[in-house]
Amino acid sequence: MRSVLLGVSVLLLAACSDESEPPKPTVDIAAGRDIAATSCIDCHGVDGRGKTDTIPNLAAQPAGYLAESLHAYKEGRRHHAALQSLTSGMSDADIRNIAGYYSSLPALPAADTTLAPKASGSSYHEGEQVASVCAECHGAKGYSQQPGIPSLAGQQPAYLVVATQEYAQGSRGHVEKEAMLQGLAQVDVEKMAMYFAAQLPPVREPPLFGDAQRGEPLSTDCSECHGALGISQNPLVPSLAGQEPVYLVNAIKSYRDHERQHEVMKVDMNDSDIEDIAAYYSVQQTEAAADEHMALQEMVARCDRCHGPALGKSRMGGIPALSGQNREYLVRAMQAYREDDRDSSLMHRMSAHYSDETIEALAGYYASLPAN
Repeated sequence: MRSVLLGVSVLLLAACSDESEPPKPTVDIAAGRDIAATSCIDCHGVDGRGKTDTIPNLAAQPAGYLAESLHAYKEGRRHHAALQSLTSGMSDADIRNIAGYYSSLPALPAADTTLAPKASGSSYHEGEQVASVCAECHGAKGYSQQPGIPSLAGQQPAYLVVATQEYAQGSRGHVEKEAMLQGLAQVDVEKMAMYFAAQLPPVREPPLFGDAQRGEPLSTDCSECHGALGISQNPLVPSLAGQEPVYLVNAIKSYRDHERQHEVMKVDMNDSDIEDIAAYYSVQQTEAAADEHMALQEMVARCDRCHGPALGKSRMGGIPALSGQNREYLVRAMQAYREDDRDSSLMHRMSAHYSDETIEALAGYYASLPAN
């Protein structure tokens, strides 16, 4: 009797389960093709290939990813005036059908198989060579031990690029650096910045001035921009952890005394407090802000965790395939994630430390692969 009752219970539960599951929405490929023929082919073509290098290929992309992208444009989570206008009148069924149609198309051959760069860490070593001219002042590998000279090791690469450009243009008022940087190409500046960003300096000894323990609570306001423990998560805001303490004191005082101007840096502290904050940040262990010395294969392996190891073919329906995609589109998309202009905190964290050169190398690699 017990086994009979148990069997009946299982059947009832199964029946309830079946009744509670809503039917899966149907996909009408023909309807999706009709909508695409009138609304999408001017940009994405009959075969799903972007008409220009800045327009993505849609053929064989996961339907879930395509549908989510269209919903994002419709809801204003992605910004593109034409696509927002186009999707504003689409129903959920329209979006589902369009996504199903493009997903059903055969994969496209790579447009240019010559785009893949050599998989090596050569950029890191080239950056090391450029950075060697800085060692006399900023120390080996950018770890300064000269009072008043900032460390560059572990610093945010985007911040280093901007600062270097400002010195080269004379806007930071340092004649010697302006002369030294003349003729340095932008790509060399980026390689140098990525080299310094990849360094992990040792923990400093406490300075002879200030009290790090008193400085910790005083640093609360600073952490809003410069990050917990002085490790910045914003690519354009410098890290303070492990910084040369005399340089920190001088920099903070110059903001307080209005010798340096910044719309956010409003300092109202006495000399003792400034020295305590500098002592606190100087003894914090910084982190390497980049892994530019990784070979291309290692960076690709990171991307493949989500986008799939099979030549950039996505393993998950909501994540796009990368192989065979237009190179310039990939560059712009990754730059948008890096700058946090696209809504994905994971992609922002992954790409925040990438230079334009790194992004172009990854884009070229995936664009050179055959779509599958």
